[in-house]
Amino acid sequence: MALNKARVRTSLRWGLGLAIVVAVVGRCEGSELGTAALAAQAVGWSQPRLVLLPAATRVGDSAPEGWSHLVMKSIPRLVSGDRDTLPASASKTASLFRTVMLADVQPVGLDKEYILSRIGIGMCVPARDGKDEDIVVASDRLQSLSIRLSTIEQLVLDIAEGELAEARIVARTPTFALLRTPAMLVVAGKHRKVDLYYAFCVDRATGRLHVGVWSMWPGTNPQSPPPALIELAPRTRFDCAVDVHAKRLLGTIPLTWSFAMRKLPPGRPVDVPATLGQPIVTVARHPAEVDAAELERMLRQALSPTPDSAAKRVGYQTLPPPAYRESGH
Repeated sequence: MALNKARVRTSLRWGLGLAIVVAVVGRCEGSELGTAALAAQAVGWSQPRLVLLPAATRVGDSAPEGWSHLVMKSIPRLVSGDRDTLPASASKTASLFRTVMLADVQPVGLDKEYILSRIGIGMCVPARDGKDEDIVVASDRLQSLSIRLSTIEQLVLDIAEGELAEARIVARTPTFALLRTPAMLVVAGKHRKVDLYYAFCVDRATGRLHVGVWSMWPGTNPQSPPPALIELAPRTRFDCAVDVHAKRLLGTIPLTWSFAMRKLPPGRPVDVPATLGQPIVTVARHPAEVDAAELERMLRQALSPTPDSAAKRVGYQTLPPPAYRESGH
């Protein structure tokens, strides 16, 4: 059974929904510039940037050379829904491509203060040389990588590279970036388009990185803030459980399919206080109106546990998607 672009397009919106473009946003007024930031300006690192990982980059269980942190690797797995209606080739393709997210935290200046230099993202496939690694791929480098894809696999990769361009860094300071990426998520039993927000917070004195994630409705639709966000564990390996939904002709013949991640990545649930909830809604609806430095301060306070709360971090769990108010949906 053949699949066309319309049929496979929605399969690309699970997991990270990563991007390949460097988002350009205006400098946020009120950001506090310390020694690290001033030194970073001198070398062009005043604001973190979003970059596409070069093809052939190999990613195992730690960050590759040139990067300080492996943030997350997402490995999709079809687990529920109408997966038995998929053609065999499509089922294989759906679990072939993986996404990876890296961060690069760098010391700058005489005082060795730390900044968030860049966030790296890419799409990869398992290495075929027996090593437990993944290799970043690009549609224009497959021949040089000695990677052969089927027609459907090539089509999926081509569409994925276009879909990745939808992500943006919507707020940032020298030690902070908020990355927005599109995704499909199972909400109340239905496949829904959402935006995932990944907040990267770097401790200026120690270089420690905290990453939190939550989901929101896209666009300017009225909505409530999530009751909690998730703090990712270092080097998160996300076994991304995917649900399949088939749209049927005459109620019987599968015609098109959509794919949605069942849950957000695993991590430590962090309650969202009211003071943080409103900026989260504002950045989702009108990102240009958010004070990035103030948002960073509140997120850092939520993600950086006190010694007492750190002792309670006993095992990470997966948080179901929040039950947002669905006005306009």
